[in-house]
Amino acid sequence: MKNIERAWKKLSLTGRFCYLFMCVETYLVTRFPERDWTPVAKRCWQWTEDYWDKGWDIYSAVIPEFLFEFEGYEKTNAGNYNGTLSEKDYQELTALFAGLTTGNAEDEINQLLMLPIEFCNTCDGASLDYAFQETISVFRDMQQLLSKHDIPLPDISKIKHMSAWDGWGGFVDSKYLSIILK
Repeated sequence: MKNIERAWKKLSLTGRFCYLFMCVETYLVTRFPERDWTPVAKRCWQWTEDYWDKGWDIYSAVIPEFLFEFEGYEKTNAGNYNGTLSEKDYQELTALFAGLTTGNAEDEINQLLMLPIEFCNTCDGASLDYAFQETISVFRDMQQLLSKHDIPLPDISKIKHMSAWDGWGGFVDSKYLSIILK
């Protein structure tokens, strides 16, 4: 585990984000292989292509705690998404999570999907040095979730080119890293 953490520390923040998404996908397809996780994967990988606040807005639709906070589409769309969540997406995502969670913040799948949000929040308005240090705890939380189910961590060498020397890292089309969107 120390080797993987050393490799994590050598990644730009965008690289670290990508690795979190690789972990999210690995968890989802390992624990729930019968489900089509494409809607989640699309929202993960779009995040690295634009400013993080825009990505946050799009990704937040896959957070069960937000998705199930209100009763029905109209209240959910108005209450959590400011009118930006389509009814089709709402139906697709609520069906995807049916039987896995009721939206409870303590549900493991909610905790897993919240880790990229926590990562983004940690970096928001922070200095690069602070963000580099503080995002390690998010990575450790992800490691713990995967380890709990004996799920191996994804191959970090796929993103070693996203070096910490690049600091935050630029916008990148990272969909090629997805095991779901292939």
